[in-house]
Amino acid sequence: MLTMSTASRKAYRSDLTDAQWKRIKRWLPKPAATGRPRVNEREVINGILYVMSTGCRWEDRPHDIEASYQTCNRRLLAYQRRRVWQKIVGELMKEANRKGLINLNNAYHDASVIKSKRGPKTKSDTRENTGFAALNATWSSMPTAIL
Repeated sequence: MLTMSTASRKAYRSDLTDAQWKRIKRWLPKPAATGRPRVNEREVINGILYVMSTGCRWEDRPHDIEASYQTCNRRLLAYQRRRVWQKIVGELMKEANRKGLINLNNAYHDASVIKSKRGPKTKSDTRENTGFAALNATWSSMPTAIL
């Protein structure tokens, strides 16, 4: 079921459900009591999730999401600065792990794997030992002729 703010637009696959929104809204910072009213926080999160799930640029996010792309981007940066986003993701991952939805048996910190084809460099392969070390430098140990 969608709230009033999202009922006027097409629902996207990345939009929060009511149950998801209830679960994460407690971790979001409270708005200031004074000043300009904030954009609907749920729409901001929906905009952030759309960009994250599709990989599109902030400017290419659908225009019918009620929060502007600048607001979504700024709010995500503010959440990250205040460690709110990390807390939400961490708590959701803990919950998913408790329910057995995450398999951490084959997890990698960094998935990039570089195969070493030639093995370690020998001393003769380094640039300092080949005579080309000072070609791009401003000073060279090789004698130069002054005309």
